[in-house]
Amino acid sequence: MDTRINIAVIVGVVFVLAFAVTLTQYENQAESQDAESEISDEIITHWTEEFDYTENIISVTGTASASSEPDTLIVVLGVESEAKTANESLSKNSNSLNSVISSLTSSGISEDDIQTSNFRIYPLYDSIKDSNGNYQQILIGYRVSNILSIQTDKINLAGNIIDAAVSSGANRVDTVSFQLSDDKSQKISDNLIANAITDATQKAEKALVPLKQQIVGVKSVVIHDSAIPYYDSPMRASFDGMAMESSMKSAPIMSGDEEITTNVSVIFYIAPM
Repeated sequence: MDTRINIAVIVGVVFVLAFAVTLTQYENQAESQDAESEISDEIITHWTEEFDYTENIISVTGTASASSEPDTLIVVLGVESEAKTANESLSKNSNSLNSVISSLTSSGISEDDIQTSNFRIYPLYDSIKDSNGNYQQILIGYRVSNILSIQTDKINLAGNIIDAAVSSGANRVDTVSFQLSDDKSQKISDNLIANAITDATQKAEKALVPLKQQIVGVKSVVIHDSAIPYYDSPMRASFDGMAMESSMKSAPIMSGDEEITTNVSVIFYIAPM
């Protein structure tokens, strides 16, 4: 009888201890979950306070313009020669071209400003009708074309360059063009960008005054490339002898000022004054 009572007591004690341990673990787990929940809420609150995902912005376009006079002259001209053989045509062409180059340098153009832009030798054919009524391609000679490109900062010599070239044997004048040098183009572009951004800022500030807002930062700037003017005077001509030389003599060729415009798109951050 006593033995049974002792066993029952021992079993009861073990059961109570097991229940107590289980209850303690459950309470600890609950407290841990509550703490994690509190930390998560705290982090979320911190993020919400530190990062504001709403943006107050204003988008403005700025413009700047400037007049520019070109400082570079480009003349494309050359000599075309024909003969029955390729060697004869080449020799004829070389003699004429050397005279042209010599005349150009005597007119104040440096040899460094003269370069070959195109050179070709090609056969010439004629269509002849045979006794059967069929047309046959017959080789009649060769043509040599040697084209020079003259690039100089002496833009006032355009007419003199053509006069000198034609009088010494040039029989092709393709183009006369005026443009900005790289240095001048870059300087103008930089100034226009700065002025366009200033214009955008002033426009934004004026627009914000009645709204009682102010600029507090810049979100983005987009520069729309300005078109640098290229002044092209096409003069594609092929001529022969004194008649064309006379008609081209002292041809007045002048450059002119052109308007250059640059646009920028700026997005500003704004806030109450």
